[in-house]
Amino acid sequence: MNHTEWNNAVKRYAPRFGAFLHSWEWGEFQRALGREVERVYVSDMQGVVMAQAVKIPLPAGQFYWYVPKGPFGNASIERQVEVLREQLPEAMFLRIEPGEGGRMLKVPHMQPATTVMLDLSKGEETLLKECKSKTRYNIRLGLKKGVESKIVPRKRFPDFVRLLDQTTNRDQFSGHPNAYYQKMLDTLNGEAKAYLAMGFYEGRPLAANIMIDFAGVRTYLHGASSNLHRNVMAPYALHWHLIADAIEKDMKWFDFWGVAPVGASKKHAWSGISRYKYGFSGEVVEHPGTFDLPVKHLWYGAYRTVRVLRRLRIRL
Repeated sequence: MNHTEWNNAVKRYAPRFGAFLHSWEWGEFQRALGREVERVYVSDMQGVVMAQAVKIPLPAGQFYWYVPKGPFGNASIERQVEVLREQLPEAMFLRIEPGEGGRMLKVPHMQPATTVMLDLSKGEETLLKECKSKTRYNIRLGLKKGVESKIVPRKRFPDFVRLLDQTTNRDQFSGHPNAYYQKMLDTLNGEAKAYLAMGFYEGRPLAANIMIDFAGVRTYLHGASSNLHRNVMAPYALHWHLIADAIEKDMKWFDFWGVAPVGASKKHAWSGISRYKYGFSGEVVEHPGTFDLPVKHLWYGAYRTVRVLRRLRIRL
């Protein structure tokens, strides 16, 4: 199956939440990072099964296959699991994120299990009305203050890095290495396209996002903002520009890519960013989560034991 055929099948069968993770371009991005990728496509009387699997090495020469937001297709979940076991042999286990759960071992999330998506067919006026009042106020304030938002060329990547450093230090989290973001922008340049967007105030970049467009969905994947001029609400103005631009380009959905579940504790690690994203309202979309399918049961038991001991050591 070639590039075009694969992407066409993904657009037909993949879930809108995370479809870009199945794109041909995302697989090539993973290969650019030095990872092995296997694409699985089986179509028979039992239906279609698809998956894009990434090989993750483990100690002692072991490895597992990770299928983000998959497998998928119109076959039953039981058939999907059966196909993966046949097509991806020799692993210690398979780690999957199917569209529906089953009798599988649930593990901590790899990709977000909950997101907020805006239905762009509603149009700008309706979407603005549906925003929470504070979010709507901040969008209008940013526009009134003169924040200028636009999609920018990759030569502005150093500005993104600078803003990301400020964000990770301010909010106390770890990002990817800079080379990861650079390869993403360099590699996803086909039907799945990654690009930089920035919000400027008085000529200075104050907010920057890495976005991905694929299969009619615009996804907000990574974001950063300056410590300066926070009162002009540049991130709000930037996001509203990207929403309006997606509507103009006749896209179907805007995905904020990951929020804390509805009703989660205020101590949840994503509490702050989730509050921001929920302010745009939209549809809450939930997936069952991440599951392991052990293949080498003795090895997998040892792996799980080591993981538990490491977590206990960190807590102590």
